[in-house]
Amino acid sequence: MPAFFYKLTPASQRCYLKSDSTINFEGFDPNQAVKQRLNDLMAALESGTLRTVQECASALMAELCRGFNVPPIHLEVRGVRPHNARGELHGLFRLSKPPEILLWMKTAQRHEVVKPRTFLRTLLHELCHYLDYSKLHLEDSFHTMGFFKRESFLVRSLLGRTPPRANSLNLR
Repeated sequence: MPAFFYKLTPASQRCYLKSDSTINFEGFDPNQAVKQRLNDLMAALESGTLRTVQECASALMAELCRGFNVPPIHLEVRGVRPHNARGELHGLFRLSKPPEILLWMKTAQRHEVVKPRTFLRTLLHELCHYLDYSKLHLEDSFHTMGFFKRESFLVRSLLGRTPPRANSLNLR
């Protein structure tokens, strides 16, 4: 366990452990509507138009929420990522009333549209925070190993498995 775990309250420790032990979203199988919205989003990111990316990302999020049987969440796509000495902010989940997700579609330094897979992974990362509360009914959303496994599960569910890179193959 990370050092901060031992500083958490007993209730937060239980929440952390529950999050860590949940590695996927059982029963999730993206339907044809989700796959179509995903294709629309990938094409929109190639075009680089903020309004189109906003519309397509919101449509995908609505379908995903419908598939998870959770209330829809407001999603806002913005242009250039905010940054500071520590790095760039890719996305943000706010547990406000109602909850919302903010995503940025352009890099801070070059103002280039991010790669579609990077944008999707960020969208799914923020969705995982939302699902921690709305689907798993956790009291908090920690970055546990289980959290990152759930995120990867969603990426694989939507994009399929990525073949290993050539330099990582064990060729004999």
